[in-house]
Amino acid sequence: MTTTQVNRIRDWNLDDIRKEEFVSPEEFAYLTGRTLKQVRNMMDRNQVDMNKEGFPGSKRPKRFILLQLYWQKMKGCRAIVTKEEREWMNHLMKTDASFRRITNKNNNEFWRNKSRQRLNQSLQP
Repeated sequence: MTTTQVNRIRDWNLDDIRKEEFVSPEEFAYLTGRTLKQVRNMMDRNQVDMNKEGFPGSKRPKRFILLQLYWQKMKGCRAIVTKEEREWMNHLMKTDASFRRITNKNNNEFWRNKSRQRLNQSLQP
């Protein structure tokens, strides 16, 4: 982060910032260990709950992240997925063959081309 971005972080104790309802993107990046670009992309894609402050119809309102809702969602996600499930999902994502075998999915990359070839072969005398 640049010095101006670092200066936007409140000069508080980390525990006090973690208890806040609204935080700026810079503070959120500092707390979660993400880069500022990642945080802004998440905000642009509405992957994080936000509060916008500004006059009605303003083009660039100030955006603040609802930190407590983020903590609750992360707590819920981590409680749902166990260690074994996480290892299993990582294994599936690493090996395409095992993913296709377990989910019974075939690689239909050239499905249209194959069906066209069959049609052309059947039409030939």
